[in-house]
Amino acid sequence: MSNFLSSFDISGYGLSAQRVRVNTISQNIANAQTTRTDEGGPYRRKEVVFKAINFNEEFNKAINGMSESAKYQDPLNEGEFGKKVNPAIMSVIVDKISRDDREPNLKYEPNHPDADANGYVAYPNINPVIEMADLVEATRSYQANVAAFESSKNMANSAISLLQ
Repeated sequence: MSNFLSSFDISGYGLSAQRVRVNTISQNIANAQTTRTDEGGPYRRKEVVFKAINFNEEFNKAINGMSESAKYQDPLNEGEFGKKVNPAIMSVIVDKISRDDREPNLKYEPNHPDADANGYVAYPNINPVIEMADLVEATRSYQANVAAFESSKNMANSAISLLQ
């Protein structure tokens, strides 16, 4: 039963990861014209890097070995032919948020308060079209995780109604 419930956790990890990605993209869009930051210089674009994790391994580590409830089971006895089928159940986490250190875009605006001695202002190297495409992709991934969660919930409800 706990292996069935892990699908909820895996969808939850996916939702959390995509939410971080949407927040980061929103931050990039909001700061597309920011020429001054606390670090000095223009805002730097950020990008979320995901990492695949073996869900069962992480789950058993998290419960401190008190139980092997997510241990691999072979309900169809596929291991009878001498080869044990053991596909890893992979989930996703946010590994890091990297900063894009490419050169900023320079625009000639001699009257801008952040203009250098030559009259150029450094703007963040953010392309709103790319950010919007990334935002649409992140939104679609979020929706896919919601659909997977809903499917798991419907399967659980159907199983419960069979037992009643």
